[in-house]
Amino acid sequence: MKVCDPHFHLWNISERPNPNLGEGVNKSFPVYEAGDYARDMRNLPVLLNLTSGVHVETVVGQMLGGFPLDTVEETTWVCNQLSPSEASFPFGIVGYVHLARDTAESERMLVKHQAAAEGRFRGVRMILNHHPDNPDLTWPQVEHGDFLQSSIFQEGISLLGEKGLSFDLQCNPHQLEDSAIVFNKYPQTQVILNHLGLMHDGEDEAHDQIWRNGMRALASVPNVYVKLSMLWFARNNYHHNAIEEAKIKNMVHGVIDLFGVDRCMFASNYPVEMVQGISIETLYSKFLSWTGSMSETERSALFHDTATRVYKINGK
Repeated sequence: MKVCDPHFHLWNISERPNPNLGEGVNKSFPVYEAGDYARDMRNLPVLLNLTSGVHVETVVGQMLGGFPLDTVEETTWVCNQLSPSEASFPFGIVGYVHLARDTAESERMLVKHQAAAEGRFRGVRMILNHHPDNPDLTWPQVEHGDFLQSSIFQEGISLLGEKGLSFDLQCNPHQLEDSAIVFNKYPQTQVILNHLGLMHDGEDEAHDQIWRNGMRALASVPNVYVKLSMLWFARNNYHHNAIEEAKIKNMVHGVIDLFGVDRCMFASNYPVEMVQGISIETLYSKFLSWTGSMSETERSALFHDTATRVYKINGK
């Protein structure tokens, strides 16, 4: 069965410092390049065959006065990393643009990304994770929590749709319902929710209910899709704890029931999962196990077809 991996990262911190990635990544995997990714993906279960993918930005955020990162340079570097294998691994690029500062500048940055990617640029991720009370749930260099309400940000979302580009949405559960309200206004822009909506393990039932309400709200917005990825954030240790695995399996099936297989996609989030000790073989074996009762068409949608359609990855 074909696999499109719609969410992976490459970096070389020794050449391109990026403190936004966090201490765990900087210590454990300071270098993770195309050859490392290809090596790891060769460990897919025998039933699966990697045929395409989407690289997602690692800038994380750009606070005024914060650590400066050249977002277009990342796009150029990633394309140089992946292009030698493009004949067998067509790929797309999701880059970083700060959409909430100036619409004209956003458009200039999009043009630069598109030129750097040479036809491979597919969309933007601007991480929005912000929590007023828990700094652990505020991502690096996310300045404040009201970007969704910004008219400039919303102009940027509209601009993406006009250019045929998508938006990768990453936010906390309490931001999901507001996201549904905003993105329902821009049906021409495809929105891909990252990491199962980032329910946070160890929270109370009220938190879980906020997540469920938010996911239902987003499911009602037909231009929103979901990446089934980074599942340890919702249920830590699921990969070697049967009780936690049963919980995350139920969550995954619940999201698939809400959105349908044509709006859901499995993703590796590699190499971030390596920090948690989750191998590619283990991760995709879980995906296969959890979908064992589904039809071939349904499984193909989750492992490949939804991602290649949404991100317009041709050739495989």
